[in-house]
Amino acid sequence: MVGGRGRRIKAEKGLLEINGKKFVEIMLEKFGDCNTVLVCRDEEQKKLYEGFGKVIVDDVKDFGPLAGIYSALNYFKDYVLVVAVDMPLVRRELADYLYQIGRETNADAVIPTWRDGKKEPLLACYSFNAVKEIRKSIIAGERRVIKPMERLNVLYYSIEKLKVFDERLVSFINVNTKNDLEMVKCLLTDTAEL
Repeated sequence: MVGGRGRRIKAEKGLLEINGKKFVEIMLEKFGDCNTVLVCRDEEQKKLYEGFGKVIVDDVKDFGPLAGIYSALNYFKDYVLVVAVDMPLVRRELADYLYQIGRETNADAVIPTWRDGKKEPLLACYSFNAVKEIRKSIIAGERRVIKPMERLNVLYYSIEKLKVFDERLVSFINVNTKNDLEMVKCLLTDTAEL
């Protein structure tokens, strides 16, 4: 999903660059063999990403990430792996595993969860079965992604168990500020994360 407005970093996050590659290019390289679609918040943003691949616009305008998930589910009508474009260090193996768990367990969603209870709904797997409850939340004005999940069969998967794919859990680092961007660049200098 490329929908965020990037207010804190004052930039279009998918077009930020690391080592000469835009975030959107990094993501598309990692998931290039998958049936991918870039979910944009509006027509203006769609124009920025059309040259990178298949692009759709949120079915519900100005509703945030929940609208993006809803739009992706309506597009594929199947299980969907959601990956926010501002997570350039995501490990493909970890993402594949979340998708696999969703399909194998028939959960309405598989959402990684930290020990303190914080959830990572923008690197998660969702089933098309979740669409009805998401629609109810949109109609009710409930913007938080987790709200409709309270009414669904969700597997909240311990992030600690995902260390087998990503020892330092860098997959969950998202870039919201210039400091975040610098941290990601430093991580790339120290290791070959991309």
